[in-house]
Amino acid sequence: MSRVRFVHALVGLAAAARAISLAWLHPLNWDEIEYRRATAWVWNGLVPYRDFWEHHTPLQWFVFAPIAAFAHGPGVSAIVALRFGQTIVWAIAFVLLSAWMRDAGIGRFARAAAILIALCSSMFMLAAVEYRVDALACALLVTAILLAQRGTLFWSGISLALAGLANLRLGPLLVVALIAFAIQRRDRVLQLAGGVAAALAISAAYFAITGSVAIAWQRLIVDNYLADHFARRVPGIFLHRMSMPFGATLSGFALSAIDPATIVMLIVGVVGMVHAFVRRQPQFSVIAVIQIANIFFVAMMKFVQTYHFETFFILMIPFVAMEIDRLQTGNAIVGALALLVAFSLAVSVFRGKEDDFQYQDLIMRDVDRLTPVNGTVFDGAGWALNRKPAYRYWFLREIVHVLEENGRFEPYRVDPTNPPAALISDYGARVWLATHPDLRRYFMSHYLPYWRDLWLPGMSAVISPGSRATWTVPADGDYAIYASTSLTAHPWFRGDPTAFTRLGYGKAVRLKRGEPYTMASNDARPIGVFIVPVGLNELFRQPPPGVDIDAAPPPHWHVPQIW
Repeated sequence: MSRVRFVHALVGLAAAARAISLAWLHPLNWDEIEYRRATAWVWNGLVPYRDFWEHHTPLQWFVFAPIAAFAHGPGVSAIVALRFGQTIVWAIAFVLLSAWMRDAGIGRFARAAAILIALCSSMFMLAAVEYRVDALACALLVTAILLAQRGTLFWSGISLALAGLANLRLGPLLVVALIAFAIQRRDRVLQLAGGVAAALAISAAYFAITGSVAIAWQRLIVDNYLADHFARRVPGIFLHRMSMPFGATLSGFALSAIDPATIVMLIVGVVGMVHAFVRRQPQFSVIAVIQIANIFFVAMMKFVQTYHFETFFILMIPFVAMEIDRLQTGNAIVGALALLVAFSLAVSVFRGKEDDFQYQDLIMRDVDRLTPVNGTVFDGAGWALNRKPAYRYWFLREIVHVLEENGRFEPYRVDPTNPPAALISDYGARVWLATHPDLRRYFMSHYLPYWRDLWLPGMSAVISPGSRATWTVPADGDYAIYASTSLTAHPWFRGDPTAFTRLGYGKAVRLKRGEPYTMASNDARPIGVFIVPVGLNELFRQPPPGVDIDAAPPPHWHVPQIW
């Protein structure tokens, strides 16, 4: 019993370390911003697909909408609140999984130890602390497995259907689980099918009542199918993801990339799956079949992210627990668990990226502060939580790229009389502008970086001798004009937004949005021109070295400064 209490204490310690990470040290992922915006829109009464573009199934947004109701700030805190709300879902999933393992004959120590190992896995937890559709889908899948074990097949069927409504990507896996449960409990197939039909009927009724059946079918089925059809496969990406815990990276072997808990989960879990078949343990064999299908479907994806393995880790926990329960070396296991927790604690706290997190918060708050409430923002992920997106297909990821490229989505075109109030130059926006040169030229001439990654209305050009430049004014206001021959050497005119610039005093003019404004030059040399809103005396402001809005640079060991 003392060993069980000790392992429970280690579980609490590992969970606390991850809580510190999700609250202060782990930067936002683009997907979290996407899901938060959809959640807030649902709370505000918008109907998915009909009133805003999306390509994921919507259950997560409805479940978490009440949290978005009070977590409505412009910065990262709005998403951190959803992260903490989601920890409850993960806790429920672990409790239900523990109940399944208990009913399958696994002891308390082994159950707690297996869950602890999962909590120590960076490959699992770095994605699990993020606000994602995977958490709710995993919890519902575990619920379905537990209910099937206990013979309540109707509710198991409902849980399977709801898991698909939480995460469409699990659809093929859920079909395999449905078939496996039906074979295992042939006497209750009709109950299982009735549960699935009931959940789907209620979902269909919602779409019918809201008049969104056709558009939901288009976004969820047709668009996702076409995007997968047009997308290019990344060779070897599945094996790359699987080899990362062993220290293999794209740039070679990296000792800091080794993830001991994930290695334990992989090796011990696979051994447990083999033993489940060899020893003919029916309950574990069903889970093993579902897990094999899960691995197969992930491996078949054209591009694989680490969060695609969250279901893999959840389904692997029972097999790890089974092997721990079989061993009689409890003290040795306790020592190994303590080492895993120590390593996990160090990684969670001392490899954080709080600087990126704080920079993301700064940009999100500044775009809210510096743009009008009714303004729109063009970016790649929806960072401006309280502003409307400028582009209908506002989440600029692979699905939007391939469908726009193949003529399925209309391209984004700026309305010169009502342009965006800002551009956030994240990865998605930069890629989009690189592949749409006309749009890039417009933004480069009609916007100026206040921060490197936050561009506000402001005009610029290099005017040759005897020529002129004409802009369509992007926003109402008073502007200061800075023009000189020395400005022609500014890196901005070579496409470089990284040269911090402090401005002096310029000639002031009042301009109105949508009207043309022309400047001519009779100078014998080219002149550079910046037309900047009055009050913005600093441009091209830079975050600290190595800090990025997309949190792209790899983490490094350091003492965190969460204050």
